[in-house]
Amino acid sequence: MTGDGSAPGDAELIEAFKAGKLAAFTQLVDRHQRSLINFFYHFSWDRQVSEDCAQEVFLRLYSHLGSYEVQAKFTTFLFRIARNLWIDRVRSAAVHGRPVSLDAAAGPGDQRALRDRLSGPALSPVDILSRREEHAALQHAIELLPEEQRMVLVLGEIQGMKYQDVALILEVPVGTVKSRMHTAVERLKELMAESER
Repeated sequence: MTGDGSAPGDAELIEAFKAGKLAAFTQLVDRHQRSLINFFYHFSWDRQVSEDCAQEVFLRLYSHLGSYEVQAKFTTFLFRIARNLWIDRVRSAAVHGRPVSLDAAAGPGDQRALRDRLSGPALSPVDILSRREEHAALQHAIELLPEEQRMVLVLGEIQGMKYQDVALILEVPVGTVKSRMHTAVERLKELMAESER
């Protein structure tokens, strides 16, 4: 706890970890594990793969946190590790011929904000047979996006990050993030409309 009784921030937990308090690392894991699993789920569509990837991120973080110097928000640093891990997995799958994105049963819809943003004249609730079918169609449409658009979409829309933070994670200008997001959303609208024909 901080002096005012509130929970310690990420920077305080990092300093506590550097001072030898391993419980501080556990607090960082508890605080960020769910969002990391969610991030990886929107690339793999597989809960187990998502949990394994999140665990790998924390293993990488553990080995580098002792030398970590605060330059940006901790979540920016954390999701840069996550992004790099995913790129490594994609490259490894390309070399070894293993699929990275697995076909998992559609779970409960968790893209409500994105689904609302995609709704328009082309999408009518009458045309959607069930929420599960809509989720599966959206999942398939996201899979069809180029990797750079998908990464921006997952970080910005699904993880709810600000464009400035997405730009830092991806190491691109904010304008590029905005452009990729616009293109991704427009392409998703087209793909969702096509899936209803």
